[in-house]
Amino acid sequence: MIRKLQRKFIMISGLAVIIVMVCVLFPVNLINRIRVGNELKSTIRFIMDSGGDFSRLHETETESGAGLYGIGDLIGRGRSLNLTPESKYQLRYFTVTIQEDGNVSDVSLSHIAAVDEKTAVRLSRYAMKSFPDSGFISAGSNSYFYYRKAADGGGRMIGFLECTREADSLQIFAYISIGFGLLLIAVFLVVIAFLSKKAMQPYIDNIESQREFITNAGHELKTPLAIISANTEVIEMINGKSEWTDSILAQVKRGTSLINDLITLSRTTEAEQVVLTEVDMSKTLKESSESFRPVIEKDGKKLNVQIQDGVLVKAEEKMLTELCNILVDNAAKYCDEGGEVNVTLKKRGRGGAQLQVSNPYAAGANEDYGRFFRRFYRGDVSHNSKQSGYGIGLSMAQTIAEKFKGNITAGWKDGVITFTVTL
Repeated sequence: MIRKLQRKFIMISGLAVIIVMVCVLFPVNLINRIRVGNELKSTIRFIMDSGGDFSRLHETETESGAGLYGIGDLIGRGRSLNLTPESKYQLRYFTVTIQEDGNVSDVSLSHIAAVDEKTAVRLSRYAMKSFPDSGFISAGSNSYFYYRKAADGGGRMIGFLECTREADSLQIFAYISIGFGLLLIAVFLVVIAFLSKKAMQPYIDNIESQREFITNAGHELKTPLAIISANTEVIEMINGKSEWTDSILAQVKRGTSLINDLITLSRTTEAEQVVLTEVDMSKTLKESSESFRPVIEKDGKKLNVQIQDGVLVKAEEKMLTELCNILVDNAAKYCDEGGEVNVTLKKRGRGGAQLQVSNPYAAGANEDYGRFFRRFYRGDVSHNSKQSGYGIGLSMAQTIAEKFKGNITAGWKDGVITFTVTL
């Protein structure tokens, strides 16, 4: 159980780190993309507005607000264009004008060599269909940033700025940030795995103390119960039986049963390593079911057993017997009067098994079956002593099923409660 808790602790911690990394890296990459996109948009918009005339670039640093930084600077807004008269020899761009009827009226390719007229028209039609008025678009190994606006003579003008270098930089930045994030997650998981036991040591010590207390207290309590039982039997020999001696012996028997169940539960939980071998579950379940037949039939109930032969599972034989006994005993106790206890076992896939134990239980309509496997939980909230048991058995059954790398569930339908064990 301690190892299981450690694994859960590591998984939860790892999930928390992954969420933090996503919350950090996604905005960083998004802001970087928006910043680059805004710079490219400002550049192509200037080119389209000026008709490619770079002689208009004469803003002073004071007029452009150089040296002033804010939120706008973070995403590429509010800063002057990083253009010079030499930029017209460095930037590669082209424009396409499309009329209202969808016909192309003008294609300007004088400032680019890697695009022919056919490609330019195809890219412009794709840009016209896109929802935003600007964005990135790819053509082969090259990337372009497009921006569309209303043309002077009607229709739409779409400008394309070659930005392969910027697009590659964005991609490289994304790969590096993701790789860095994965590395941090891996390092964190290694550190957490190394320190998890130390972090959980107080909880582990508490569990160990509880186990020791249950085991030691159980053995200590057995002695006075044995003495009380012996003294009561002596009283019966001297004075004969009475309702008082019967009551004392019944309560001693209940107390002894509770102590034995607590010690068994503690030992079952303590067993971190269980050696699983191939066990004939069909044989084990048959023996367990038949041992309860006299008890079930004595109360006017019926036992129906449907067990497929040759069902083999990976388990520990004694624990498997205990699991079968718990489920059949539980069904016998809570079966409605005149009802039928059904025990079914069949193969599941390769090397697996499904065990179902069901019985009529009219009072189970509004039960919370998720709580049935909690220790000391009983559907009878009054804990009537007429109903034997302490709510420990199903908790033990769940622990055993988990030791066998299986699971157990409970469900109620049409007045019948069914416990299903999958191994």
